[in-house]
Amino acid sequence: MTAQNLVIFGASGNCGQWAAKSAIEQGYNVRVLVRPGSNIKLPDGVEIMHGEVMDADTVKRAVQGQDAVLSCLGIKRKSASNPWSPVVSPIDLAEQSARNIVAAMKTHGVKRVVSISAAGVADSWPHISPVMRLVIRSSNISVAYRDLAKMEQVYRESGLDSLALRPVTLTNGETTADTKVVERYMLSSKISRGDVGSYMVRSLARQTSFSYPTEMISAT
Repeated sequence: MTAQNLVIFGASGNCGQWAAKSAIEQGYNVRVLVRPGSNIKLPDGVEIMHGEVMDADTVKRAVQGQDAVLSCLGIKRKSASNPWSPVVSPIDLAEQSARNIVAAMKTHGVKRVVSISAAGVADSWPHISPVMRLVIRSSNISVAYRDLAKMEQVYRESGLDSLALRPVTLTNGETTADTKVVERYMLSSKISRGDVGSYMVRSLARQTSFSYPTEMISAT
């Protein structure tokens, strides 16, 4: 499947900005939905819509005329680097936005969606480092993981051609093209946000339906 028109939700985040950059470089016509007042730098040629992803009608307008969807949405903490920092997003952000996106896609006949989840979510929990499990359980990362698990379920049960990517520890950095699907999330596992954004866009070009609804990805 080769999508010509692509809408990206969550493009104001680091992975979302990389996804928009990669999509433009790969020849897509890119539309993004960002919150009013967002001050982000996006490549030339990106169509910017302003609105709230929690509003179903706004999401329907964003999806209209598109061939595929990328979602880089997820709960935010006040300090992203501090797992115990207070959550500043709605605690059902990923789940509710997924419900809105699925409804919009069905309204407009759009079939393919790729979203960002996280390594350790849902059935990947047994495959991550015990130390990581301890940190997640004891911190506000657990709030995001519960929301992402519900998001994955929404997409999995939607009947759409969906893929939820589960990146390991995220780092800042350019695209390296070293991304691979892995079975375990180790303490040393890392992947750059550039690689996540690029991998999301390249996943859209797969010629067959996604064979499995999730993939854990790493560059190390």
